[in-house]
Amino acid sequence: MKKITIILLWILFGGLCVFFSFYPLDYLFADSPIQLLTSKAASLLNSNFYMICFYFHIIFGGIALLIGWVQFIEKFRIKYMNIHRLIGKIYISSILLSGVPGFYIALHASAGLSPKLGFGIGSIIWVTLAILSYTSIRKGKVILHKKYIMYNYAGTFGAVTLRLWLPLLINVFGEFALAYQVVAWLSWIPNMIVVYLYLEKKEVILHFYKKYKLHYILKGSIAFTVLFFILSYTSVQTWFYRGASFNGIAFEKKAIDNNSYFSKEKFTEIDTYLKEESQTTSMVVLENGKIVYEYGDISEISNLSDAKISILSLLFGKYVENGTLSLQETIGNNNINDYLSLLPIEKQATIDNLLTSTSGVLYSDNERRNFTLFENKERGSVKPGEYFTYNNWDYNVASYILEQKSGNSFHEEIEQQLAIPLGFQDWNIKNQSKDYTHNSKFDTYYTHLSTRDMAKVGQLMLQEGNWNGKQIISKKWIQKITSSVIPIDTVRVRLGGDISSPLQETYGHLWWGFDRFYDNPDFKGAYTAWDMTGQFITVIPKRNVVIAHKTKLDYLTHIKLSDRTRTPSWRYWWILRKLMLNRKMIPELESEKSTDEILEFIKTAYNKESEYAISERLINEYGQSLADEGNHEDAIKFFELNLKLYPNHGYYTHRIYNHYGNSLVKLGRKKNALKAFKKSLEFDSSNTTAKQMIAELSK
Repeated sequence: MKKITIILLWILFGGLCVFFSFYPLDYLFADSPIQLLTSKAASLLNSNFYMICFYFHIIFGGIALLIGWVQFIEKFRIKYMNIHRLIGKIYISSILLSGVPGFYIALHASAGLSPKLGFGIGSIIWVTLAILSYTSIRKGKVILHKKYIMYNYAGTFGAVTLRLWLPLLINVFGEFALAYQVVAWLSWIPNMIVVYLYLEKKEVILHFYKKYKLHYILKGSIAFTVLFFILSYTSVQTWFYRGASFNGIAFEKKAIDNNSYFSKEKFTEIDTYLKEESQTTSMVVLENGKIVYEYGDISEISNLSDAKISILSLLFGKYVENGTLSLQETIGNNNINDYLSLLPIEKQATIDNLLTSTSGVLYSDNERRNFTLFENKERGSVKPGEYFTYNNWDYNVASYILEQKSGNSFHEEIEQQLAIPLGFQDWNIKNQSKDYTHNSKFDTYYTHLSTRDMAKVGQLMLQEGNWNGKQIISKKWIQKITSSVIPIDTVRVRLGGDISSPLQETYGHLWWGFDRFYDNPDFKGAYTAWDMTGQFITVIPKRNVVIAHKTKLDYLTHIKLSDRTRTPSWRYWWILRKLMLNRKMIPELESEKSTDEILEFIKTAYNKESEYAISERLINEYGQSLADEGNHEDAIKFFELNLKLYPNHGYYTHRIYNHYGNSLVKLGRKKNALKAFKKSLEFDSSNTTAKQMIAELSK
């Protein structure tokens, strides 16, 4: 039994090391900042030195974690001494290449001084122990070398314990900042203590191990870990949903015909993309109220997470219209207070402020870390209505007020106002849930819907509250909550967006609007509900189209230990772009127009309704296609036109200047090319292509 226990412990230890050593791959293959990088300022992300240090730290730290544990297997060490020495040299080198940059990264750690000190001191000790272990073995001091390297790998194993401790601490403390302050020390100091006890107090530990039969606890822990590992790849949180409590009404399905905006080829393209590139588990496309496309199991139920707040705004309409409540009522007048007492200025926030994310109640740092950028502002420093920030406290309080005014629970309101009238097919109120909120008396409500029932909410919005001839929600209210309240410039700043981005959003009453969506005119008046894990309800009135998109998370992603099954927003926007790009393309003009005629056509049609798809990105792609064919003279005409037609230059403009500069180089216009690459560098300071070309052209 003892031998089996030891084998199981080694499997657990080695498995954790190997599993977490591959985490750096998530960062390497991501198209935009993820996980830790999402909390960093744009200035830091644009710093070449910081990003080089960051990638050195995670890549070589991952290598050290992957290969280091093998060195402790005695039989391997004795039988393959040369390999042991080679791995040791690679390991020590990896520690140095990871630890030194790690110290610099620690200086920029989030959440205050504690993480900076914790990770900084940890890096110094980690590197020092690696050097001491190497120098001791070079002097032939084997026993001392073993001690140093065990302490060192305890620091390396901190990459594992950090990821195990952090989500647990977030749940305990209820906020990221405090959890991060603690885990900066907890991730490596207990590891060091364990090594110390093993080296210095081994006999004492063995005594207690035998006396109290701790092997049963160890075996149980191993069994639990293995079970958790297996379950982490499933969606166990969805296994216990109850069946529908009533028979709903299914959408009619319609085959694609000549009157449809879509084509069979388009849906084949989307099908392939979803299977090969996305974590999407189900999706429904409605056109004129009928299903024209479905992907996956559209009856599957899961938590809508933050997408549910858009549904919350719908439920208020009935009570605003009948005078039960006024949007101008203050939360103070509704006797709203909390454990951390509200300030007088905070009590002046209105229900309207709650529904537009502008209450000014900055109650908890942890509740302000999604969508909008986190800013460390003191409570009472902003007035109600002045500061737009995603804030769960607002939505929890709004849900509470709805319950007080209606006399029903939040989920009963969904059932009575939406599920029954719309004929939800998979609704059961017993599937709905709420959760305790740390430091607040206002609970967080969760809404669990199937994809096809999400589509019904979208269709109701498209029909401006009318369902089968009956006005379920007032038309006036639908128009109000989907109209822009927070202007595009404010939303862009608070989302950390860029003026040149092809996606520019506005914000209404808990619904997001599109001011610009890849220059597609079909998105005028379109809006969406969305969550950062992949739950979307998008309404495109101009085309009578509704899209419901779901990503059913595996358990590890559900408890926020991983992002592996999440569909990030940028991926969904790309799916949406592909789906709605159904006009003729610029190259199709070649058969009837010359290059100059195409240029003139684009000048007159780029901001108007046209049968051709014209956008900044598509013009750039067409210019690049000409350059790929060696037609650089014509290519630069399209690049120059692009820069004139879309004057809001920013980060994304650097791509046009890169292509423009390359074509100028091919034409021998090096001075103009140098200017283009310098301009590109202005918009993206980390642009390696521009830097290389500037260096070559400056010789």
